[in-house]
Amino acid sequence: MNNYLSLRGLFESGELPTVVSDSSSLLNGFSSVGFKTLNIDDLCSDPSLGPKEVILVAAAPASHPNERLRDALRNSATLFIPLLAFAYDQRSISYLINRLLFLDFFEACERSRRIVEFIQHIDEPIYVSSNGCNLTIELGDNVDVFAPKLVPKITIGESISIIQFLEVGLVPNKELTSFNVNGTFLCDGVSIAHHLHTHLQSGPIAEEAWRILDDVREQGGFPLTLHINNSAVSAIKTINDLDLLPILMPLTDEMLRGQLTEVAFGSLTPSDETDWSINSQLNEPAGGVHIALGAGELGAHIDFVSPYAEILNIGHLKL
Repeated sequence: MNNYLSLRGLFESGELPTVVSDSSSLLNGFSSVGFKTLNIDDLCSDPSLGPKEVILVAAAPASHPNERLRDALRNSATLFIPLLAFAYDQRSISYLINRLLFLDFFEACERSRRIVEFIQHIDEPIYVSSNGCNLTIELGDNVDVFAPKLVPKITIGESISIIQFLEVGLVPNKELTSFNVNGTFLCDGVSIAHHLHTHLQSGPIAEEAWRILDDVREQGGFPLTLHINNSAVSAIKTINDLDLLPILMPLTDEMLRGQLTEVAFGSLTPSDETDWSINSQLNEPAGGVHIALGAGELGAHIDFVSPYAEILNIGHLKL
């Protein structure tokens, strides 16, 4: 029996960590598969209850950040999962619990390490192929890489977001010289996020973006083809050649609107278990490459995922 072997390996004890959350249905779900659980309100009322090894799942609308919670967990090893930033219904909770069972954090960290080394040493553009679509990614001299976690361990006092184990993401710098992207990109599915601290403002906008793209998926409009020129998206075409860009663009942040806000390489192996009908953070790094529009601050952050995309000049590493 797997019993969350790789997840347990992130923590020093090798045991199942305690799940801390603000959602009773989520706590019940984790409890049913053997996890100890603790409600955030109870922990904030009595910080002495703080476990040493924690999965912290934000799953209900609340004030973020929660300083009392942060203080209560300052001496804990914490894996953070911002479920609220994506979708937090019962299907999403069940999907999270099931996917965590099969994630291989050790393999993901090894793939992330190789990707980082590749980015550090490459002296030519990165060429990405996705089922007939071809993307060229030119890196600047000052590439910003978003804090990947390359060692599959969480120590006491550390709080690590789960996505740090699962992708290597390039983000724009202030000068917008981190990367320059041109070409076409095939998207099999999407993952849509927003910032927790702006949930009341950005959450409904992100949900609207999800509804639009989920309807397109249900009507057979995927895969999508994105057309990109100098890191600006010029079209998002459905399989029936409908351009979604005019519909989606207003749902993203005004800052950098239309520009790519992320180019990332997934560190998970593509899997038939990926369910694109669920808006899950764990779909975002599900192999291959993903690119994003929007910052998620005052609108939607939309990740367009191509799990079987290949980096043509990375040699032995197939993403």
